[in-house]
Amino acid sequence: MRIDLTGKNALVTGGASGIGRECAWVLARAGARIAVVDINLEGAQQTVHAAGGGVALRCDLGDPEQVPTMRDRVVSEMGGVDILINCAGIISYKRGIGAVSTEEWDLVLDVNLRGTYLVCREFIEGMKQRQGGKIVNFSSLAARVGGIDAGIHYAASKAGLIGFTRTLAKEGGPYGINVNAVAPGIIATEPVLQQIGGREDAYAAQIPLRRLGQPQDVANVVLFLASPLSDYITGAVLDINGGMYMG
Repeated sequence: MRIDLTGKNALVTGGASGIGRECAWVLARAGARIAVVDINLEGAQQTVHAAGGGVALRCDLGDPEQVPTMRDRVVSEMGGVDILINCAGIISYKRGIGAVSTEEWDLVLDVNLRGTYLVCREFIEGMKQRQGGKIVNFSSLAARVGGIDAGIHYAASKAGLIGFTRTLAKEGGPYGINVNAVAPGIIATEPVLQQIGGREDAYAAQIPLRRLGQPQDVANVVLFLASPLSDYITGAVLDINGGMYMG
Protein backbone atom coordinates (compact mmCIF):
# COMPACT_ATOMS: atom_id res chain seq x y z
CA MET A 1 0.00 0.00 0.00
CA ARG A 2 1.37 3.39 -1.02
CA ILE A 3 0.77 6.22 1.41
CA ASP A 4 -0.42 9.29 -0.44
CA LEU A 5 0.01 12.66 1.26
CA THR A 6 -0.77 14.76 -1.80
CA GLY A 7 -2.25 18.09 -0.74
CA LYS A 8 -0.72 17.99 2.74
CA ASN A 9 1.81 20.48 4.07
CA ALA A 10 4.51 18.98 6.29
CA LEU A 11 7.00 20.82 8.49
CA VAL A 12 10.12 19.01 9.68
CA THR A 13 12.42 20.59 12.24
CA GLY A 14 16.00 19.39 12.34
CA GLY A 15 15.72 18.42 8.69
CA ALA A 16 19.18 19.46 7.56
CA SER A 17 20.73 16.05 8.17
CA GLY A 18 20.32 12.57 9.59
CA ILE A 19 16.91 11.32 10.64
CA GLY A 20 15.22 14.68 10.05
CA ARG A 21 16.46 14.81 6.48
CA GLU A 22 15.23 11.27 5.84
CA CYS A 23 11.83 12.16 7.30
CA ALA A 24 11.52 15.15 4.99
CA TRP A 25 12.44 13.03 1.97
CA VAL A 26 9.98 10.26 2.86
CA LEU A 27 7.15 12.75 3.31
CA ALA A 28 8.01 14.47 0.03
CA ARG A 29 8.07 11.16 -1.82
CA ALA A 30 4.58 10.49 -0.44
CA GLY A 31 3.39 13.71 -2.06
CA ALA A 32 3.50 16.20 0.81
CA ARG A 33 4.82 19.69 0.31
CA ILE A 34 7.63 20.10 2.80
CA ALA A 35 9.09 22.90 4.87
CA VAL A 36 12.47 22.11 6.42
CA VAL A 37 13.54 24.13 9.45
CA ASP A 38 17.02 23.93 10.93
CA ILE A 39 19.67 26.10 12.52
CA ASN A 40 21.79 24.98 9.54
CA LEU A 41 20.13 26.80 6.65
CA GLU A 42 22.49 25.43 3.99
CA GLY A 43 21.72 21.88 5.09
CA ALA A 44 17.99 22.60 5.05
CA GLN A 45 18.29 24.00 1.54
CA GLN A 46 20.15 20.88 0.42
CA THR A 47 17.39 18.68 1.85
CA VAL A 48 14.72 20.64 0.02
CA HIS A 49 16.69 20.62 -3.23
CA ALA A 50 17.19 16.85 -3.06
CA ALA A 51 13.48 16.40 -2.33
CA GLY A 52 12.55 18.26 -5.49
CA GLY A 53 11.28 21.42 -3.87
CA GLY A 54 9.85 22.93 -0.73
CA VAL A 55 10.64 25.67 1.77
CA ALA A 56 13.90 25.90 3.73
CA LEU A 57 14.12 28.17 6.77
CA ARG A 58 16.69 28.86 9.45
CA CYS A 59 15.47 28.86 13.04
CA ASP A 60 17.28 28.39 16.34
CA LEU A 61 14.74 26.63 18.56
CA GLY A 62 16.79 27.61 21.57
CA ASP A 63 15.70 31.21 20.97
CA PRO A 64 11.98 31.64 21.78
CA GLU A 65 11.77 34.85 19.76
CA GLN A 66 12.70 33.10 16.51
CA VAL A 67 9.92 30.52 16.57
CA PRO A 68 6.92 32.85 15.98
CA THR A 69 8.82 34.49 13.13
CA MET A 70 9.44 31.07 11.60
CA ARG A 71 5.74 30.23 11.99
CA ASP A 72 4.73 33.42 10.18
CA ARG A 73 7.04 32.62 7.27
CA VAL A 74 5.79 29.05 6.98
CA VAL A 75 2.17 30.17 7.01
CA SER A 76 2.95 32.86 4.45
CA GLU A 77 4.71 30.39 2.15
CA MET A 78 2.44 27.36 2.63
CA GLY A 79 -0.82 28.58 4.14
CA GLY A 80 -0.57 26.30 7.17
CA VAL A 81 0.75 22.96 8.35
CA ASP A 82 -1.07 19.62 8.39
CA ILE A 83 1.88 17.50 9.55
CA LEU A 84 4.43 18.61 12.14
CA ILE A 85 7.55 16.53 12.76
CA ASN A 86 9.63 17.77 15.71
CA CYS A 87 12.99 16.13 15.06
CA ALA A 88 15.36 18.97 15.99
CA GLY A 89 17.52 18.30 19.00
CA ILE A 90 20.95 18.33 20.58
CA ILE A 91 22.73 15.07 21.33
CA SER A 92 24.76 15.16 24.54
CA TYR A 93 26.86 12.29 25.79
CA LYS A 94 27.28 10.55 29.11
CA ARG A 95 29.34 12.07 31.89
CA GLY A 96 28.87 12.23 35.62
CA ILE A 97 26.14 14.60 36.79
CA GLY A 98 28.77 16.84 38.36
CA ALA A 99 30.39 17.38 34.98
CA VAL A 100 27.20 18.78 33.43
CA SER A 101 27.15 22.53 33.87
CA THR A 102 23.95 24.45 34.49
CA GLU A 103 24.48 26.20 31.15
CA GLU A 104 24.77 22.91 29.26
CA TRP A 105 21.72 21.47 31.05
CA ASP A 106 19.68 24.54 30.11
CA LEU A 107 20.83 24.45 26.48
CA VAL A 108 19.89 20.80 25.95
CA LEU A 109 16.48 21.15 27.59
CA ASP A 110 15.84 24.48 25.88
CA VAL A 111 16.30 22.98 22.42
CA ASN A 112 15.03 19.44 22.91
CA LEU A 113 12.06 20.02 25.20
CA ARG A 114 11.20 23.71 25.21
CA GLY A 115 11.88 23.97 21.47
CA THR A 116 9.31 21.27 20.72
CA TYR A 117 6.82 22.99 23.03
CA LEU A 118 7.34 26.31 21.27
CA VAL A 119 6.87 24.85 17.79
CA CYS A 120 3.76 22.92 18.81
CA ARG A 121 2.33 26.00 20.49
CA GLU A 122 2.75 28.02 17.31
CA PHE A 123 1.16 25.50 14.95
CA ILE A 124 -1.50 23.61 16.88
CA GLU A 125 -4.02 26.46 16.81
CA GLY A 126 -4.06 26.34 13.02
CA MET A 127 -4.64 22.58 13.18
CA LYS A 128 -7.52 23.14 15.61
CA GLN A 129 -9.12 25.59 13.22
CA ARG A 130 -8.82 23.06 10.37
CA GLN A 131 -10.08 20.26 12.63
CA GLY A 132 -7.19 17.94 12.03
CA GLY A 133 -3.46 17.39 11.97
CA LYS A 134 -0.61 15.06 12.81
CA ILE A 135 2.19 15.86 15.25
CA VAL A 136 5.15 13.54 15.80
CA ASN A 137 7.66 14.34 18.53
CA PHE A 138 11.07 12.74 18.95
CA SER A 139 11.84 11.05 22.24
CA SER A 140 14.59 8.43 22.60
CA LEU A 141 15.54 5.03 23.95
CA ALA A 142 17.40 7.05 26.60
CA ALA A 143 14.03 8.17 27.97
CA ARG A 144 12.94 4.56 28.33
CA VAL A 145 15.99 2.95 29.94
CA GLY A 146 18.28 5.83 30.90
CA GLY A 147 21.21 6.95 28.84
CA ILE A 148 23.51 4.29 27.41
CA ASP A 149 25.98 6.68 25.85
CA ALA A 150 23.60 9.65 26.12
CA GLY A 151 23.96 12.12 28.97
CA ILE A 152 21.63 12.70 31.90
CA HIS A 153 20.43 16.03 30.47
CA TYR A 154 19.62 14.42 27.12
CA ALA A 155 17.71 11.57 28.78
CA ALA A 156 15.79 14.05 30.93
CA SER A 157 14.81 16.17 27.93
CA LYS A 158 13.59 13.15 25.98
CA ALA A 159 11.67 11.75 28.96
CA GLY A 160 9.94 15.11 29.31
CA LEU A 161 8.78 14.87 25.72
CA ILE A 162 6.82 11.71 26.51
CA GLY A 163 4.73 13.46 29.14
CA PHE A 164 4.40 16.49 26.88
CA THR A 165 3.21 14.32 23.96
CA ARG A 166 0.57 12.49 25.97
CA THR A 167 -0.81 15.68 27.49
CA LEU A 168 -0.94 17.48 24.14
CA ALA A 169 -2.68 14.43 22.65
CA LYS A 170 -5.51 14.91 25.13
CA GLU A 171 -5.82 18.55 24.15
CA GLY A 172 -5.66 17.89 20.42
CA GLY A 173 -7.91 14.82 20.30
CA PRO A 174 -11.27 16.62 20.25
CA TYR A 175 -10.05 18.60 17.23
CA GLY A 176 -8.97 15.54 15.26
CA ILE A 177 -5.27 16.13 15.97
CA ASN A 178 -3.13 13.06 16.55
CA VAL A 179 -0.06 13.64 18.72
CA ASN A 180 2.44 10.80 19.03
CA ALA A 181 6.12 10.27 19.67
CA VAL A 182 8.85 8.00 18.37
CA ALA A 183 11.71 6.77 20.52
CA PRO A 184 14.66 5.74 18.32
CA GLY A 185 17.41 3.55 19.68
CA ILE A 186 20.92 3.40 18.26
CA ILE A 187 20.56 4.85 14.77
CA ALA A 188 23.53 5.07 12.42
CA THR A 189 23.67 8.84 11.99
CA GLU A 190 26.94 10.73 11.71
CA PRO A 191 27.03 11.95 15.35
CA VAL A 192 26.23 8.48 16.69
CA LEU A 193 28.84 6.79 14.51
CA GLN A 194 31.42 9.32 15.64
CA GLN A 195 30.61 8.52 19.27
CA ILE A 196 30.68 4.73 18.96
CA GLY A 197 33.33 4.48 16.24
CA GLY A 198 35.03 1.08 16.30
CA ARG A 199 32.38 -0.42 18.58
CA GLU A 200 29.57 -0.86 16.07
CA ASP A 201 29.70 -4.67 16.20
CA ALA A 202 29.57 -4.66 20.00
CA TYR A 203 26.48 -2.48 19.98
CA ALA A 204 24.82 -4.55 17.27
CA ALA A 205 25.41 -7.69 19.33
CA GLN A 206 23.19 -6.22 22.09
CA ILE A 207 20.30 -5.66 19.69
CA PRO A 208 17.95 -8.60 19.05
CA LEU A 209 17.78 -7.73 15.34
CA ARG A 210 21.60 -7.68 15.33
CA ARG A 211 22.08 -4.40 13.48
CA LEU A 212 22.11 -0.70 14.10
CA GLY A 213 19.06 1.21 12.97
CA GLN A 214 19.12 3.36 9.87
CA PRO A 215 17.47 6.77 9.43
CA GLN A 216 15.06 5.16 6.96
CA ASP A 217 13.84 2.81 9.71
CA VAL A 218 12.72 5.81 11.76
CA ALA A 219 11.38 7.79 8.80
CA ASN A 220 9.12 4.91 7.78
CA VAL A 221 7.45 4.95 11.20
CA VAL A 222 7.10 8.73 11.05
CA LEU A 223 5.44 8.39 7.64
CA PHE A 224 2.93 5.94 9.13
CA LEU A 225 2.15 8.32 12.00
CA ALA A 226 1.75 11.20 9.55
CA SER A 227 -0.69 9.24 7.40
CA PRO A 228 -4.37 8.32 7.67
CA LEU A 229 -3.28 4.80 8.64
CA SER A 230 -2.66 6.12 12.17
CA ASP A 231 -5.95 7.98 12.55
CA TYR A 232 -6.93 6.08 15.72
CA ILE A 233 -3.54 6.31 17.40
CA THR A 234 -2.74 9.21 19.70
CA GLY A 235 -0.65 9.69 22.81
CA ALA A 236 1.49 6.69 21.85
CA VAL A 237 5.26 6.29 21.93
CA LEU A 238 6.54 3.95 19.21
CA ASP A 239 9.91 2.39 20.01
CA ILE A 240 12.29 1.97 17.07
CA ASN A 241 15.26 0.16 18.54
CA GLY A 242 15.51 -3.32 17.04
CA GLY A 243 14.30 -4.86 20.30
CA MET A 244 16.71 -3.27 22.79
CA TYR A 245 13.69 -2.10 24.79
CA MET A 246 10.35 -3.90 24.71
CA GLY A 247 7.92 -1.88 26.78
